[in-house]
Amino acid sequence: MKARALAQQHGFTERLFATQSFVLFGLYRPGFSPHHGVLRVYIEGDGYAWESRIRPASDPTPLNPVALRLATADLGTDPVLYLARPCQYVQGEDRRYCSKRYWTSARLGQEVIDSLDTAISQAKTACGAEKVVLVGFSGGGGAAALLAAKRQDVIFLGTIAGNLDTEAWTQLQGVSPLAESLNPIAVASHLRHLPQQHLSSRVDTIMPPEISAAFCRATRQPKSCVVISGVTHGGPWQKYWSYDYQLER
Repeated sequence: MKARALAQQHGFTERLFATQSFVLFGLYRPGFSPHHGVLRVYIEGDGYAWESRIRPASDPTPLNPVALRLATADLGTDPVLYLARPCQYVQGEDRRYCSKRYWTSARLGQEVIDSLDTAISQAKTACGAEKVVLVGFSGGGGAAALLAAKRQDVIFLGTIAGNLDTEAWTQLQGVSPLAESLNPIAVASHLRHLPQQHLSSRVDTIMPPEISAAFCRATRQPKSCVVISGVTHGGPWQKYWSYDYQLER
């Protein structure tokens, strides 16, 4: 099912967020409770970043929007925002600042994180929320960790197959370093008191459990890493991800 059709089926409507560096695509579902104090944000992965091992894609829009599947499976009563990464889903003039570096070497660059941060703040203001839950898939998990360290309103950090140590990951995969990106593990010490959970799978060869395990050790929360079996990088993660965010309020 196409992303927009899937979103519409679950009560989400399209939102565009104009930031200093990008126009970001989002999908929003209002809350079902009279008290919308928490905004739940799901950040997409790197998407269709490479056509081959040496050729970047011209459009990083994901073929399999895992974070959207997680967002639509969220059964909570809070408002939910699905947030795509820069240059995903946008067309025409909204792609004017897009460069392939933003889904390759600079996929977690400072301007990327700042733009996601701005979009979250815009959505939070629009729905009247006071606190934020951040959940990210793959590279979106790395973005979520960097955002959690940057913001003061995050009450929970969740990652699914998260790229939480970009240096270790590029070495493990034998690919070029993400030279223009921030490394999430560098901010782990700032997140030691934040409730969090990091889900990975033993059969995920793209983002194996050791990547998140190093981050969990760095946050001194080794039990926040949860390892399962039987699901590859493409999912279906929504069948395994479950967390009661109410506990963190």
